[in-house]
Amino acid sequence: MPTPTPCLGPCNTTWRRAERALTQHGTAHDVPVTWGDPVHCRSCVDRADRHLSELPELFAAITLEALYGSRSPATSSLHSAPTDTTPWPGQSARLLLDLIVGGMVELRDETLRLRGLRAPDAAVDTEREGPRITHTVHVLRSHLPWILADHPLAQESHEALREPGRAPVQSGNPAATIAHWHRMALRYTARDEQRLVERLAPCKRCLGPWLAESRDLRLVDDRPFIECQDPDCRALLTQVEYDAWVKELTQRAGEKADATPGETAA
Repeated sequence: MPTPTPCLGPCNTTWRRAERALTQHGTAHDVPVTWGDPVHCRSCVDRADRHLSELPELFAAITLEALYGSRSPATSSLHSAPTDTTPWPGQSARLLLDLIVGGMVELRDETLRLRGLRAPDAAVDTEREGPRITHTVHVLRSHLPWILADHPLAQESHEALREPGRAPVQSGNPAATIAHWHRMALRYTARDEQRLVERLAPCKRCLGPWLAESRDLRLVDDRPFIECQDPDCRALLTQVEYDAWVKELTQRAGEKADATPGETAA
């Protein structure tokens, strides 16, 4: 029997943070771990299936945006002709759909190829977009247990790859990719939950205003961690690290004020 491994999904996000805190700071924790079955737990598999099932309806809502899009006026200056790349009505909706649906079709065809199954007829992808999306979602949901356990990237970390000075590279794990598609669609249709955050300093990693006290991860002395609520960042700071970060920001602000000449009194 293979040795069980922790689930790679968001169910273990708190546990992974606690483990990092234990490794880096020696902070003990009692956060339970959720085991994979064999790679992702049943809850994460069900979540991915729900995300896929909700995408067609979200795509329909995104498509409606194209009906209300508006063309920007062409811009020009004394030294240039009007631009020929102005947005068309519904451009943002179309680009988002092309991105997500294209990724879904690619995962569908890759799954069928890796499993030695016949690819869909060309007519499937030349029909109207609705039937194409319906067929793609059906195939992905049918093969989801295999995709989340045996796909070549199924054991890749869900966390985005971050390098200084570069945009984050999203994980290639199919479960993380499906969640990313669903999250983009929710945000575009304004159906995502608004983040409830306190007025803390901006995040040290992404500089966004999403820092908040952790609700489920606490230190030995019961002082909460400070975590970034942005799902694309998820930075985690101890209170000591956060206090040092606030001190650094305050010092920067003071230096900037000193470098700016003050107004001379009349």
